[in-house]
Amino acid sequence: MISKITTVKQIQETIASKNYKQAVSLIEINKNDLIELDYWYYLSLCSRYQGDYKQALVILNNVIKLDSNYARAFQEFGHNYFKLNNFKMALKSYLRAIKYNPTLHASWLGILGIENIDQNTIDLATKNVLYLKNLPPELKSVSSFIYEGKYKKADHLCRDFLKKDPHNVEAMRLLAKVGKELHVYDDSEFLLESCLVFDKDNIEVALDYIDVLIKRQKYGKALEHAKSLYDRDKNNLSFMIAYAVTLQQTNNQKEALDIYNKILTIDKNNSEVLVSKGHLQKTFGDVDASINSYKNSYQIDKYYGDAYWSLANLKTYEFTDDEISKLEDMIDDEYLNDSEKIYMSFALGKAYEDRDEFELSFKHYQNGNVLKKQFTKFDLEMFNEECQNQKEVCSKDLFASKQDWGLSSKEPIFILGLPRVGSTLLEQILASHSEVEATHELPNILALSHKLNLRKVLDKTSRYPDILLSLSAPQLKMIGEQYINDAEVFRSDKPFFIDKMPNNFRHIGLIKLILPNAKIIDIRRNSMSACFSCYKQLFAEGQEFTYDFNDLAGYYNNYVELMDHWNKVLPDQILSINYEDLVNDFESSVNKILDYCDLPFEKECLSFYKNKRSVRTPSSEQVRQPIYKSGIDYWKNYESYLNVLKTGLKY
Repeated sequence: MISKITTVKQIQETIASKNYKQAVSLIEINKNDLIELDYWYYLSLCSRYQGDYKQALVILNNVIKLDSNYARAFQEFGHNYFKLNNFKMALKSYLRAIKYNPTLHASWLGILGIENIDQNTIDLATKNVLYLKNLPPELKSVSSFIYEGKYKKADHLCRDFLKKDPHNVEAMRLLAKVGKELHVYDDSEFLLESCLVFDKDNIEVALDYIDVLIKRQKYGKALEHAKSLYDRDKNNLSFMIAYAVTLQQTNNQKEALDIYNKILTIDKNNSEVLVSKGHLQKTFGDVDASINSYKNSYQIDKYYGDAYWSLANLKTYEFTDDEISKLEDMIDDEYLNDSEKIYMSFALGKAYEDRDEFELSFKHYQNGNVLKKQFTKFDLEMFNEECQNQKEVCSKDLFASKQDWGLSSKEPIFILGLPRVGSTLLEQILASHSEVEATHELPNILALSHKLNLRKVLDKTSRYPDILLSLSAPQLKMIGEQYINDAEVFRSDKPFFIDKMPNNFRHIGLIKLILPNAKIIDIRRNSMSACFSCYKQLFAEGQEFTYDFNDLAGYYNNYVELMDHWNKVLPDQILSINYEDLVNDFESSVNKILDYCDLPFEKECLSFYKNKRSVRTPSSEQVRQPIYKSGIDYWKNYESYLNVLKTGLKY
């Protein structure tokens, strides 16, 4: 029996030899042995090569229905529209193709073959044509594999190339890119540093290096390099964007806003920058300005889904009839890619929710979650195992044997649990105290756990949390110092700071070993409220368990059971706060929280909503209002659709 790979190779070779009728026969004969996408794609190629461009377009519709992000299909759309003299659609198709895979040389050439396009597009296309022309074939394949998500193939091919040419800067940069996609950030950092040794003026390497430094939470170093690029050329858009992003990450929000405004004077039609600007305006509490930025973004690019979701994510914005109608029309567009459909689905879910049309609202939330789930890698079985390992390793005996071995600092206050359970409200209350500073949902603890795990990637086995058993007192103290030092970039001179990363509940053992005096507050709410609130939230990154009811229930069950374990092995060291109690008995709850944190009472904590600090989470507008109780049982409006979730929850 001929393998699928062999069959595809035969079809490709037959097309290459221009025997198109024979190729069609091969495709039809082997239809049942081909992946459906390949079947339609190769049929479309044959139609185009035989000059039947309209038929090719019809066939390509079948490809897009199977994979709306398939770059080569959009390239084919471009070729066929070009032959039919529909240059507007050809350009649109080529741009869509290179958005998903910038290594498609033919798409860049196709763009240059279209008359009357703007100079920026010409310059970008020319740059990429030259880059791809000079790129060795092996590295073209590596780059293509990366954009297609085939990281193992890219890794192996790139390493083989470097054995022959060990100082090839572009090969090293691409391997670093693979590492970044696989979250092996320390390897990526090392590779990019090596690249800069060989080619210190390589702009692409410098930009990638800044990105990886941010991923590694080396914000001070990232800011230094981003500013260096910006100072080199203050009108270079790539340098400006890199600098603005880094300023945002380091809480230099006002300066970042100034840079975004400057970018928009040069490139006024940049939809992505307009959304980034809107996010900053939102953190400052300037809601009207953020709405204006988001609307300007989708008016420039009506398919830019992030703009619509950003409006919805304000939680206070209500879509107009016209906006809802346009969203409904666009979401049914078969050419709309899945990532944009996800944004629009969640936006429509919120739009209908605000109108109390809960059936329609749930339909769109569900569609968005189903699509988003396809792009996530959450494995409930692996998470179950992870939680079990934490319980087995982090025993009462472990903490007794290493008591006070870590750093004695009392500075951090960890707020953890699930997202969307009131953690931003709790943060706002504490941040209204004169001695406490809110930072971010800091990824530092997660990064430290990855580092201790020796980068569990591909075939590597896990050694975390087992390694906690063997760490010495100096090692634990050093790791604690690293955490405190890494947080400095977000702090001013206040004695205490908040780390609000919810997922830190998974690593309380690590936290208490490296920072034994740290305060930990576990905030939770009714399980149905908590889980459904997560389900209707599209997160910027992480929280991959939230897009499926079975995953949500399993994650929540593990969270409760793991917290029960932490409370047993670390008695009286973790404060549990119930959101419903916080809302219903506010003043008493605030006093309880301040007492636990060893903070004197300050009335400003009761009037937290007057605090003008920047807030970056989806709850930013909600915490600028006094306490309200309307959202406590809101999930009941959707109860008839939540049976799977309800059945899966144990608590």
